[in-house]
Amino acid sequence: MSSAIGVVELRSISKGYETADRMLKTSPVDVHHLKPICPGKFLIIMSGDTADVQAAMDSAKAEAGEFRISDFMLNGVHPGLVDGLKKRYSSQPVDAVGILETSTVSSGIYAFNEALKQCDIYVKRMNLGMAIGGKFLAVFTGSVSDVEQGMKVIASSMDEKRIVHCTVLRSPSEEIRQHFR
Repeated sequence: MSSAIGVVELRSISKGYETADRMLKTSPVDVHHLKPICPGKFLIIMSGDTADVQAAMDSAKAEAGEFRISDFMLNGVHPGLVDGLKKRYSSQPVDAVGILETSTVSSGIYAFNEALKQCDIYVKRMNLGMAIGGKFLAVFTGSVSDVEQGMKVIASSMDEKRIVHCTVLRSPSEEIRQHFR
């Protein structure tokens, strides 16, 4: 089980691959996202033991240099977030639906992790910047009160200017339920 995740975002695709190569030669981490995202940036997301992720992050920051846009490391990551990174989504029946859209991947991951740790919600989908202008999109389910509480946690965990839009569908249509099944 992973205890930490690290995220590095670069403004160059070729430098992103170069950075990832050095990072992976430095430390045994599991890579979940290693690809270009919109608009012409490169995103690396890894998980593993805290010490391994820290070593990989240090290596990545050194290699990325001036091409690094942002980076962060989270310890004590909720297992649902790691599963979402692996595109293994919850089979929990769809009740109320929460949809979060943030302007950056890193701010969305951080806030969503906080909500997962504090509320009884389940990941149904995550999109990490690809084909959505570099944004973060998370879809989750739970009871109406849990989904609403999750949104409150998200709002208190990030700069409000980073939230593009968030919504709670209290009683989603059958088509929406099927879509996120």
